[in-house]
Amino acid sequence: MKYHNKILIICWCIICFSCNKPPQPENIRHIKVEFEDKSIKSSSFLNGHKEISLSTPSNDAVIGSIERILFSKNKIFIMDRGGNKVLMFDEKGNFLKSTAKMVGKGHNEYLRVIDAAIDNKNQKLYVHCDAPYQIMVFDLDLNLERIISLDFYMTEIAIDKQYLYGICIDSKNDSGYELIAIDKKNLKEKPRTIYSCTNFVSGRMTLGKSLTSFKDKVYASLPFDNRICIIQNGEIKTEFKIDFGDKGLDEHPIKKGINPRWFDKQYEDINWSIVNICNSDSILIFRTNKATNFIINKNTGICKAYESIHYENVPFSNSHIIPSEGTQNTLIYSVDYSVIDYTLKYAKEKNITVDSSIYEFAHKLTPDGNPMLIVWDIK
Repeated sequence: MKYHNKILIICWCIICFSCNKPPQPENIRHIKVEFEDKSIKSSSFLNGHKEISLSTPSNDAVIGSIERILFSKNKIFIMDRGGNKVLMFDEKGNFLKSTAKMVGKGHNEYLRVIDAAIDNKNQKLYVHCDAPYQIMVFDLDLNLERIISLDFYMTEIAIDKQYLYGICIDSKNDSGYELIAIDKKNLKEKPRTIYSCTNFVSGRMTLGKSLTSFKDKVYASLPFDNRICIIQNGEIKTEFKIDFGDKGLDEHPIKKGINPRWFDKQYEDINWSIVNICNSDSILIFRTNKATNFIINKNTGICKAYESIHYENVPFSNSHIIPSEGTQNTLIYSVDYSVIDYTLKYAKEKNITVDSSIYEFAHKLTPDGNPMLIVWDIK
């Protein structure tokens, strides 16, 4: 009898372990980076661009910083964490509305906004706050419909047809990060961990976003990790394992409890975080903590790293790509007046001839106005 009980206990442990183990990706692709000591011309992978000037008719319309752009039909939503608000413009860049007046301590208000995501299936905008911990659900006219209180916060969020995803500090180990999923129909339920990474350095994060959606999938990477996971309906479908060679974490693993200052010194030239993923049907573009542009050919699996992208016909060579959702096969960055002004002053000081197009941009921007979006089509 005791023998049978032992067998039952062993079987039960195996079943429990199997149930708790995250599902493995269906397809793992190993991507080795080829570093190019040069820039890449935009004409090699981009077509013509269009410009969207974002109007500034009031203080509510002023953008502090653009962290994410969300497109839905004829609306453009700007996630402005620096300005503590989400702004809405029409497709031509005319300001319509923002959440600026919702900052406060009263009912249906918030103190600090973290990230936003579009639910295109149900035509809703989800906004996450960490003061207080909550999800605010808006319609696409930026009218608040409901608030879901949470007992945790996420550093950023993304959405597919069924789930809301978020990046959190690993609650089990008090270090590292985890990607969680919650069914959109019940955001009060306990989150489910999709995958995690135990690497952690206190106070060190990369500027940019590690979560973004493209069509019906979500692309995710965690801080201090070299993987890009393609997720659909709560499961990892494909995993890109990025091999940075001697410029990556595989060659320079992070020790637990590493001193942040020592980390800054020793990992100055190491790629330790993947952010600002930009997608098309043919290529995947991302950056890291380094000022480098990585381009993966999805068909061949070849990944090349370039010092910068030279955007021809537009006088800006290394602007940061802005994570965007709701468009297909586009790359977007912004240009503001300060860049134009600095370029013109520097050219005058050094007696350098500048392209005539920069003067055209100078007339389109104002010192106190919002930046202009440059939207490129990916070939």
